[in-house]
This record gives sequence, structure tokens and C-alpha cells, in this order.
Amino acid sequence: MEGYEECRRCTFPARVLGVENWCTSLYFFLFLLAFLLLALLVAAIFGKCRLECFKRRLRTLVKQQDWCELYATKTSAWEYGLWHLAAQGALETQKAEVKTRSFQLGISLHYVFEELQAIYREKALEAEWRLDTFGPATRSSYFVKLRNMGENVPDREAAWNALPPCAAPEDPNFHQVAGLMAYGPLALGKDQYCPRDGRLDCSIVDALEASQRSGRATWFLSWVWGYKFSTVFGALSRWWKRHQIVSGDVCGDVYIWWCVMVNNQFRMLEEGQTAEASNLFDVFGRQLEGIGKMLMCLDKMKEGNYTTRIWCIFEVFVACTRSIPTTVILPQLELDGDGIETLQELTKQCRVDAQSAQASVPEDAVAIKQRIMEDHGSFEFVNQTVEKELCWEVIKFLEADQGNPSSTGSGSGSEGAPPSSLEESEKSTEMRLAKPKSECQLQ
Repeated sequence: MEGYEECRRCTFPARVLGVENWCTSLYFFLFLLAFLLLALLVAAIFGKCRLECFKRRLRTLVKQQDWCELYATKTSAWEYGLWHLAAQGALETQKAEVKTRSFQLGISLHYVFEELQAIYREKALEAEWRLDTFGPATRSSYFVKLRNMGENVPDREAAWNALPPCAAPEDPNFHQVAGLMAYGPLALGKDQYCPRDGRLDCSIVDALEASQRSGRATWFLSWVWGYKFSTVFGALSRWWKRHQIVSGDVCGDVYIWWCVMVNNQFRMLEEGQTAEASNLFDVFGRQLEGIGKMLMCLDKMKEGNYTTRIWCIFEVFVACTRSIPTTVILPQLELDGDGIETLQELTKQCRVDAQSAQASVPEDAVAIKQRIMEDHGSFEFVNQTVEKELCWEVIKFLEADQGNPSSTGSGSGSEGAPPSSLEESEKSTEMRLAKPKSECQLQ
């Protein structure tokens, strides 16, 4: 390569104008490289600013509870460049946090005592009721029943119209309550966007959160869908009369994780959406463990429905194996020879047979039993664990009720919160009977 006989400095004009100088090409490429690096730096800074603005926008959407816009939000590589994956991750993380928080909500106990019955009566007057083989039903609950029972009805509308009209039930079970208040045209969450998927129609707790009638759950309720409204209301009332004295809790600060209120019944019942069994168990386990306390709602001491339902058995078993405190609640204490008088009778009434237990949705029963067999090889360990827990909690309940004649009433005669006048001895009784966590384990 030709060059000068003496060394000369390559300057900016030389690398552009001197075509025969070897350093001309080198400086040209260095200039091009510097320009590209500068462009990338500017693009990175701009993308980072866009990312921070995007995160701020997501937080604003969550604060405003604009779930439709949150789930409609998209990210593109053209808009965020090098930060596209970070933007996508921020969006998915925000959606996951919103969904998790929604599942952690519980219904306000104060709302249950003060408003729930009145709202049911008001909506029941608006709804159309017809008499099905299982009793009064709304149009929505009738269609759900047809699907769950596997009945092949070619024209559901004609079948519904053929049923005789009837009055709304005064004391409905929760299949009837759900068809009126949890899904259907009169439901509390109707036409409100759901924070779990961004679609219209949400759960009851999501619909009530803005008015502070729902909040972070403090108790998990294990119960049966077939219970009457008065059964659960009476059991919660009797429990609260004692619990508020012992704990000092305020009714407005207690929130119940109650599946009929928490799950989006528009999706699960009305649309028939199903989840993988493993996902269902994981979600349930996380909620129960996160709340840390469980109420076992029995309808009665003798010949009750609680131990015949596979979900109830599974819930008690999970609580016991994870050392989560449980408390039995009842609407009223059976007297006049109908109650439990001997240890043998207590053992009999707390007998559990998970293998023959049922669920409202047959697929749930199959999934739970399959999970029990996979984890334990038989139903015996589950049966013994739940029986032990039930016996212990029933004994605690009976001892705590001694010396409190007023607690034998149903506690559901008024719409307000139950009265709080109790014997001081009950406080010491309940504290004395507090069970250490290790008691959950079979000896």
C-alpha cells in the first residue's frame, strides 16, 4: 500500500478526503461504530423512559380499578425496543398481582349481618322463580343445574317456560342464593369488569371492594352449598357472640373467605369453566395457608351433611396437615335428647368416609379422591385425620357452650350484628381450650 515517506497524523478531513491513506477506512468505520453506539444509547434511554412511564400507567390503572384497560394493554418491540421483554414482564406481573389480590378478598362479616338478607329479599322480588324438582329456581340456576346433572335437554328455554311459576324461597339454600346474587342478570357483579381476566361480570367480593364491604380475608369458611341461608347466618352469629369477647375484634374488620362470594360464579357456574385439578388445589391451599384460620360450619351435630361432602373433608384435612387452627360453628345446640351424650356417639357422628363423599360438581369429587390416592395410597389416613380434628373441635364447642343457655338459640332473628353480652367465664373457657398446633398430627 502506498503512503507518505514520513508519518503524519490522520485527522477528521483526511479520513474523508484521502482515499489512498490506509487510516481513512479505519476512521470511517470507527465513526460509523460510534454513531451506532450513540444511537443505541439514545434508544436505550428512550426505551427506559418509556418503560417507567408504562409501569406508572399500569399502577394508575390498578389504582383506578380499570380492569378492562389493563387487560387490553399490549406491548410491542417497536414501541419499547430493547425493553420490550421488560415491559411485557411488568404487564404480566401486574396482572398476576391483581388476580392474586382478588382471590385473597373476603366478604365483610358486618355486611353479612346487616345487609345480605335484605339485599337477597330485594332481588328475589325482581327475579322470576319457577318450581323445579329441587325446589324454586331462577332461570340462570336452572340452566346450571341442567348442565351439572348432565341432563340432555334440546330446548332449554322451552323446558324452563314449561315449569310452573312459584314464589321466591324465604330461606333459600346457596344454590338458589348463587343463582340470584353471584351470577345471572341480577347478580351483584353483573356488568362490572373482573380483575382476574378483564371481562365483564365479576365475583361478589370484587363488586363490593370499592364500597369496603370486602377486604383481605381473615377467616376461611368451610361449609356446604346445600345449607340454608339461616343455617350459615345462625352459625356465624353464635360464633361471633363469643369470639368478639375473646378476641376484641371489631365486626367490620372481619372478612370471610366464602367460596360462593369469592369465586367468579359467572365463569365457574354460568359458563361452566373448569380448571386443572392441580391448579385448583394449589390456589385453595395458598388461600387457606395465607389466611391461617378456618371455621368449620356444621348444620347439626347428629346426621349432619358436613362429613358427607368431599370438599369439606379435604379442607379440614389440608388445614390439619398444615397446622392451621380450626373452629367448629353451629347454628344451634341440639338439646332434649337429640344432642351428643356419649363418647361413642361423638365418635359415630364424626365418622368420615372420604371414598363415598360427594360434591355438587361430580368432577370435583373425582379429582379430590384421585389426589388423595396419589398422595397417600388410601383414604384411611385422611379419614382418621379429619375424624380426630372434628372430635376435638366438637368437644371444644360443647365445653365452651356449657353455662351459656342463651347461646342455644339460632341467633338469626334480627338483621343486625348479634348481641355481645356473655358470661365472663366463657372467655376463660375458650382460652383454656385453645389447641396447640401440634395436636393436628395423628398420634
